[in-house]
Amino acid sequence: MDCPKCGSKTRVTTTCHEFSDHVRRYRKCTACHHKFVTRQGFEEIQAPALRNKQVFQPADILEMRSLWLQGRSSREVAEIFGCTTSWVNKVVKRKVWVNV
Repeated sequence: MDCPKCGSKTRVTTTCHEFSDHVRRYRKCTACHHKFVTRQGFEEIQAPALRNKQVFQPADILEMRSLWLQGRSSREVAEIFGCTTSWVNKVVKRKVWVNV
């Protein structure tokens, strides 16, 4: 984060986690030594239920690879199948489900 006074880089001197909806960070400019406070808020995100690798069928694996080869991103394929992007990457690079 840049200093609001001079625009130089700053460093965090203290972080307070005592609030349930945000974190308060005390910062100090490395150039002009100006001190100020920032707040980082939290936002709740409903994570999708992720499927385990045991519930995928060979047809699902082939469809994942097909969608990825058609130009869909790993994130898009993961959202379609309800899994993680790292799982999609393992499937398309044949690190898992090698025999399909």
